[in-house]
Amino acid sequence: MAVTARAKFAEELKAHRERMGLLQGQFAQRAGISLSLLKKVEQGKRRPQADFAAWCDEFFGCPGTFARFHDLTVLEQFPEWFASRIKYEEAASVITEWEMRGIPGLLQTPAYAQTVVRTGRPYAPESEWIRDIEARLERHELFRREDPPKLWVIIAEGALHQVVGGAAVMHEQVDHLVNMADSSKCVIQVLPFSAADAPGIDGPASLFEFQSKPPVAYIEGWRAGWVVEDHTQVTEIATSLSMIKSCALSPTESRNLLIEIRDGL
Repeated sequence: MAVTARAKFAEELKAHRERMGLLQGQFAQRAGISLSLLKKVEQGKRRPQADFAAWCDEFFGCPGTFARFHDLTVLEQFPEWFASRIKYEEAASVITEWEMRGIPGLLQTPAYAQTVVRTGRPYAPESEWIRDIEARLERHELFRREDPPKLWVIIAEGALHQVVGGAAVMHEQVDHLVNMADSSKCVIQVLPFSAADAPGIDGPASLFEFQSKPPVAYIEGWRAGWVVEDHTQVTEIATSLSMIKSCALSPTESRNLLIEIRDGL
């Protein structure tokens, strides 16, 4: 059986930690992560995050070893066209997303994600479904970090009325959006059917902003995605996202609509 990048990361992490004479609890405390998360990473049960990999390189004095292993874990878990997004998603301090097709992956419940994956790939073996669902849900680790990125999401109203997986699954999903809107983890806006002059018909888009480097955008199509780094193009996408925000309902109005949709399911 081939050794996976995740297993190699776990092996190197444990070896370096033990070489320094640190118990798992001591190391987790220094790294600023939970002991349970560290155990899962060392067991190869959880994909490491980019910031943790970078921290390990600095802590152990490695020349980018853990960062390279991290990049390989992303490539083996996600399609190549989507893997390019992950490294920016994990490094961003602010993430802005526009989606009209469905609920963005970072906000999907397990049942909703399972329905999307299984119905989108009806001929794939169950092992691939399970792998893809787990990969999608592991992205939610972003919100469990000590300093998670600020997330701002605008969702088209039509995506909320599309009953994915049945009424019970959709009720749970919209309820999750309400809870996220009530938390300090993200801002959610809904672009209503009545917004006649809003841009965004070209497709979904994401904007990643960082503390010490220029923003990067990501646009997606049918099983294809592109990272946009050109300053002019990124500025155009950022402007469109700002216009969509201005045409959308306010966060409070959006929450009220979410509750109305949830209670109607």
